[in-house]
Amino acid sequence: MTLTRRFRALKLWLVLRCYGAEGLRDHVRAHVRMAASFEGMVRADARFEVVLPRGFALVCFRLRSPARFGGEKTANELNRRLLEEVGGVYMLRCAIGSTLTEERHVREAWKVVQDRADSLLRKMEIICSVLA
Repeated sequence: MTLTRRFRALKLWLVLRCYGAEGLRDHVRAHVRMAASFEGMVRADARFEVVLPRGFALVCFRLRSPARFGGEKTANELNRRLLEEVGGVYMLRCAIGSTLTEERHVREAWKVVQDRADSLLRKMEIICSVLA
């Protein structure tokens, strides 16, 4: 081992040492299952859409803008506060990867997203009713 460069393989070695190869596979599979579950929750709520195909434990989704608020024209405006923009489309990213993440955490995260969407849509409803 050279001492002049960072030993980048050390992180992987430590993970394999702690989990073992089978343990690491189980860990990744569990997170992929939780991401698939989260994706199912997103697809079940008509207010949201999955923007990109799920990759491993990453789900990219966004809030749809109802037609009465301008539909697609205002969808990016509703989502502009979100963390990621890909190809001019703002979206949320749910990346499941913590060693301590459980299914209940995924459900709780989805509840927070839904509550925030409710709040945004209520505000849009008020604005539209005032302007009408």
